Amino acid sequence: MIIFIACGLSAFGQNDPATEKLLNTLREKYQSYRTAKINFTLTATNQQKQITVDEKGELIVEPRTNRYRITLNDQVMISDGKQQWHVLKEEQEVQITEADGEQSGSITPANIFSFYSEGFKYPAAKSETIGGKSLSVIDLIPTDGKVSYVKVRLRLDKSINQIHDVTVFDKSGSLYTYTIQNFTPNVKVTSKTFIFDKTDYPGMEIVDLR
Repeated sequence: MIIFIACGLSAFGQNDPATEKLLNTLREKYQSYRTAKINFTLTATNQQKQITVDEKGELIVEPRTNRYRITLNDQVMISDGKQQWHVLKEEQEVQITEADGEQSGSITPANIFSFYSEGFKYPAAKSETIGGKSLSVIDLIPTDGKVSYVKVRLRLDKSINQIHDVTVFDKSGSLYTYTIQNFTPNVKVTSKTFIFDKTDYPGMEIVDLR
């Protein structure tokens, strides 16, 4: 399971200058890395049905080129910056789309460190302490009123100026939380990391949706 969620809600207030500076510093730090490897968990909670699903994943990304590879239990997503291959293991299918084919404003593991760059309003950050960690808490309010959620809560670890987790509050009452378990900058990658090789997935149907 991997969740793509698109922005929605009318503009709210003005951006807090200190919070804006914090987000700009975070984005610049991330963009300075040649590559990064992120181990994360995705927790999806349906509050109405009281159901919670957890999944672990790995992201390898080149921040400056938007090339990435996301690996989950039943899915793999690979992008060379121009096109994306979505490997659906259970369906035995590989879907090919344009790399920018995702809905504008979507939040995924691949853009979790940059999605907040535009399309949001935010008040002053608050503070929390979780497990001995001091966190800055930023509530991001989408400015596009077309789709499905009311806000995104971004929590930053103050000691290292890094994302701790991101929670999406859906209008249905469901919550989707990406939690960063481990972040390793400037890892070595091979030329094949961001290229789909069909020999790695024998017998799968290739569906070109471009």
